[in-house]
Amino acid sequence: MVTKMEDRIKVDLATMSKMILDELRLCRPDSLSSTPDTIKRIGTQFNQGSLLQYHYGEIEKAEILCRGEIELFAQLSSHPTHKALCLAYMVQPYINLARIYGQKGEVRESLSIFEDIYRFGLQQKDLYIFGHHLSVTDAPAMFVAAPGYQRGMLACRVIDATRVLQTIDDYPALLALVETNAGLPEYNDMFFKQFLGEVRTRALLNLGQYALAAEALEECCRQMRSNAPDRIVIQSLLSQIYRQWGRDDLARVTLNKLEEHLARGEKFGGKLPILRQIAYRLALERYAMGDESKALATAEKAFKLSQEWNDQSGSVKSAILLLRLCTNGTQGTYAPAMQRQWFEELQRLASATLFRLERACGYWELGFACDVIESEGETISEHAGDFLLKSYNLYRSIPFVDSKQSCEAVKRSLDSWERRFPARSPLGNEVRSSDSSSIESVFDALMEHVPKSFVASQ
Repeated sequence: MVTKMEDRIKVDLATMSKMILDELRLCRPDSLSSTPDTIKRIGTQFNQGSLLQYHYGEIEKAEILCRGEIELFAQLSSHPTHKALCLAYMVQPYINLARIYGQKGEVRESLSIFEDIYRFGLQQKDLYIFGHHLSVTDAPAMFVAAPGYQRGMLACRVIDATRVLQTIDDYPALLALVETNAGLPEYNDMFFKQFLGEVRTRALLNLGQYALAAEALEECCRQMRSNAPDRIVIQSLLSQIYRQWGRDDLARVTLNKLEEHLARGEKFGGKLPILRQIAYRLALERYAMGDESKALATAEKAFKLSQEWNDQSGSVKSAILLLRLCTNGTQGTYAPAMQRQWFEELQRLASATLFRLERACGYWELGFACDVIESEGETISEHAGDFLLKSYNLYRSIPFVDSKQSCEAVKRSLDSWERRFPARSPLGNEVRSSDSSSIESVFDALMEHVPKSFVASQ
């Protein structure tokens, strides 16, 4: 589901690095093609390693690892013993590259790759990956060797394409994507029906067609169990529809129901990771509705749940919302001590996390909050430039559409600060973290498995 795009728990990247390095010690370069388990292990670690670089903001290294993985498995596929499995493992890094291209705004190239993979998954067309030829005659053996891969290839055309089109806010194209694919037999199961139903809802919402969006969402919900977690999460989308439609009374009724679901989930559901997502979305909607006291309580719950699950990304996002509530609240009811508490907490989290986008967003929020936060009876506005410059440099280092837009917005804030404090130059210049050695070690360790001819070309 679209609402679950950020539902995965994101543990800290240093821990993730250690896990990858531990697994790689079990993979000797001279025995990679010996057993299916070894092939699967090295493929998994390459995918995790490229994801690690992606989150750390080293996008070029993520791309290099994807290309290196393709070359590795192309080489291993020359051995007939496990040829089908090695060919299958060439496809996932190609999907990952297309995802990166989409985030960079290279939409045509990204969607073209997804379409080629989809056609191969249907066994309609050979697939060419950087000069390597995968014939449709190999496809049946690949799908037997790697169960689930065919479904992933078919999913590219809707799930991954949706993410790319959302990145550039092309909602007419999203609506067309739904209309083109909703009736196809390969998307006839419940998961894809619900996914496409939600995509239709979001597209209509962003096109301002609120009545149709509400109808689409109602149809989507009819296909879910009444107590299904996805149906509970999607209540926040219904509230958003009503809020933007100007029907605040119905939006509040919807949020009250969502709050009841959250309370029941906490009481009976035990430690469900989805609860932190429900709490965060509920808090966001309460904030958008101007219900600041209710938003604060739920945002605190989202932060607590994220901490319990060691979700570093979720903790940063919740802390950002809490600081914004405390410093930007229209009621002005929050004590300086509470403002300082969340300012200091966000500063701690932003400086500690290796997730580059989260760090950039956290520093941006800290820069805005400096006009309100007091230290010994005086605001610390003069320090805002340091946070804003750190944020600016971090965003500037990531070649994504969203990052570039954020970079421009932060630069405007930084220019405004410099006009207010012309005699002071901001100090921040943070891009790399001092704790990044383990991430760099993962890159080096994976590159040891890549064919030397590819390494020499980089």
